[in-house]
Amino acid sequence: MLTFLLATAVLAFAAAPPTPTPTPNPSAPAPAAPMNFLNINPAWSPDGRRLVFQSDRDRPYTQLWIIDLDGTGERRLTRSGGDDTHPSWSPDGDWIVFDSNRDGAWNIYVIRPDGTDEKRLTHRGDSNSEEFARHPAWSANGRWIVFDSDRDGDGEVYIMDSDGGNVTRVTRSVGGDGHGAWTPDGKEIIFTGKRDGNQDVWSVQPDGKNVRRLTDLPGPDGSGEVSPDGRRIAFYSERDGDGDIYVMDRDGSNLKNITNDKATQYELAWSPDSRRIAYYSDAPGGRFELFVIDADGKNARQVTNSAYDNSFPQWSPDGSRIVFASTRDGDYEIYTMAADGTDARRLTGSPGRDAHPAYMPDGKRIIFQSPRDHAEEGQVDLWIMDADGKNPKRFLASPAFNGVPILSPDGKWIAFMRGTRKPEGQGYQWDIYLVDAGGGGLRRLTSNAWSSQVPTWSPDGKRIVFFANPEGRDQLFEMDVASGAVRPFLRSDAVDQTPSFSPDGRFVAFVSSRDGGRDLYLLEVSSGNVKRLTSGIAVWAQPSWSKDGRRILFSAETGEIHDVYVVQSDGTGLTRLTKGSEGLR
Repeated sequence: MLTFLLATAVLAFAAAPPTPTPTPNPSAPAPAAPMNFLNINPAWSPDGRRLVFQSDRDRPYTQLWIIDLDGTGERRLTRSGGDDTHPSWSPDGDWIVFDSNRDGAWNIYVIRPDGTDEKRLTHRGDSNSEEFARHPAWSANGRWIVFDSDRDGDGEVYIMDSDGGNVTRVTRSVGGDGHGAWTPDGKEIIFTGKRDGNQDVWSVQPDGKNVRRLTDLPGPDGSGEVSPDGRRIAFYSERDGDGDIYVMDRDGSNLKNITNDKATQYELAWSPDSRRIAYYSDAPGGRFELFVIDADGKNARQVTNSAYDNSFPQWSPDGSRIVFASTRDGDYEIYTMAADGTDARRLTGSPGRDAHPAYMPDGKRIIFQSPRDHAEEGQVDLWIMDADGKNPKRFLASPAFNGVPILSPDGKWIAFMRGTRKPEGQGYQWDIYLVDAGGGGLRRLTSNAWSSQVPTWSPDGKRIVFFANPEGRDQLFEMDVASGAVRPFLRSDAVDQTPSFSPDGRFVAFVSSRDGGRDLYLLEVSSGNVKRLTSGIAVWAQPSWSKDGRRILFSAETGEIHDVYVVQSDGTGLTRLTKGSEGLR
């Protein structure tokens, strides 16, 4: 773990050249990374209100992002055809310096916090060069930038003027030095060095004199940084077995492990008031996110959260694509992807929760639910748009919650559920409604206190199966569409929900708690036999059958995050198509 982190995320000044980044294929899945570096290398704004950091959420390239300290206001800063990493804010807040391999070799760039006035400061090598300039950091007075480079052979620490001029070599070592950070008074540079085989934190004057070792224990130390008030040094170390953040007084006394857990923490940054430290950690399920902690080790708080939900999947009529809802860009929006989980495309971008999409029978349009244009909570309409997200139009509106639209097999009718508010604090009363494909002929199918939800059509269009709770637990019921007669469809002592007919009508897939969890089951309609298809994942939302009846699409929860899965109708071949729980796209 440590060797990979130090070689890849921090030092990166070994003699081997950076691996060239391939030109992306928009239709191909992003290549898997050795580790899930999502949100790392934070740097504070001078006013202490924002963090700039690097993220590889839009692979294959790592780009810079800015986020408010409370986790809101996240926005992308750079958009280049390479990796942009290791940002550092100028003391006046006007610039952010960073390194990038967008032009082949690694070089130093600056950019305004609003994304304008991007400039290149160093000019090392060409696209095939092994030379690099990396890990820049501003001096407290804003006049100089420290960085590391191999321009003279080994990786060493250099300084230059803030405009890129007057480059001066600071260190001279065969072991490799880098990742420099200025002391607040500008009289020293703290750096990471591997001078005698063990990686430690060192200091040096800008003129190269008075080199001093600040840490000296087995286990690598690195990323040393002096607090803005000049009193303490924070650094990364694996001396206790795991990667943790340590703080000590400037003279090396009062050493304390402030993170002290089994996760890996790294790449720290002091807040301008010297009271807090930003860092990244893989504590959230193995993916790296940004955290802020008090300098005494109290009040650790996660700032970024790249995990996101993928829910409500439905097949396109020809089976080539899947439409679903996802929170990958903030709130719930509608997306499509190829049947193998690649080529995800965002279709909607409105405030509120766009969800429960379904293809119209011709495959050219998608119907979905959305609260857009409504200020009052609980008012949700049905909308229709082209399959590419263009020409969205309100299809059905009412002062109620209209959702979960399901097309009849002949495409002439849409069954959906409408919710009206019960007295305060008691939720919604749900009923099943019909509307014709032109938006007229509205008809209410259920009118009882059972809270009838999530309809599915029989293949002949004569019946609708749904779930309701007349006896305090959800059960499956069947309705004759012509007469409105309702009868029990499947009786059990468990909670049975979200039914879905197979294309040939022989089976119904549904979700049940009959074995203690929330699993996907298959009912053979003729015999009443029930077979369990999944275990160990909490299945939610209505299953969707492929046109050939061989595969079932559904969403399930792992670690409180929903992802899209597909399974063969015999229970084999379970495959996860999205990776929201890891924050991957």
